[in-house]
Amino acid sequence: MYPYDGFKDYIEKYPFIVIIGKYDHILGPRAIFSPIIIDDDQFIRNLLRDALNTKNKFVILNYDKFYSQVCKVDIKDEVARGKKQLYAIILVRHVDYPLIPTVYFQRIETIFRKLGEENILKDDNSIFENFFNEIQKMYLDKNEIIPLESANLEIRSEINTIRGFCELILEEKRKTGKLSEDLIIKYVEIMLDSCDDIIETIEKNLHNSLQGS
Repeated sequence: MYPYDGFKDYIEKYPFIVIIGKYDHILGPRAIFSPIIIDDDQFIRNLLRDALNTKNKFVILNYDKFYSQVCKVDIKDEVARGKKQLYAIILVRHVDYPLIPTVYFQRIETIFRKLGEENILKDDNSIFENFFNEIQKMYLDKNEIIPLESANLEIRSEINTIRGFCELILEEKRKTGKLSEDLIIKYVEIMLDSCDDIIETIEKNLHNSLQGS
């Protein structure tokens, strides 16, 4: 089964799935927490292996209808090889959603570390449930997808409108070899409206952020 089918409903409803993975020295890479059952365990193992193949702390893995952002976290473990266990906080996102900025991942990692190294190393599902609940309260339960992301989506929509009309103008030129003045004026007016909407969205969110600071 294509892995997207297993969590399609979830990531079309919520901004992301939070999965905790572990690079176990004995059992290999595996998921140790997920809010939903993911039938394709091999998908998670492959995802973790792909993330492990880079030295980067933050990794982006693209698929067809979704992508994964991975934050790798070293946890001290005296009995493990190299005196550490490597965990991964994985956020699976629908392809229509923009990337989550690194600053949010840094905050999420801080919350994860607050669980305590001893608790993390227990791989206790209930402990990771507490981590997930805090992330859910911060991001998943809010009306906005994440702070400023709704503005991001509005701006992307207007940019797509402008791009679309630019492509229509070029296509008309290719097909007929000429451009109607009335048509150009109409398209430009629509694109200017989109520019105004972008400026209004930016100013509104800038104002809100300054009020909250």
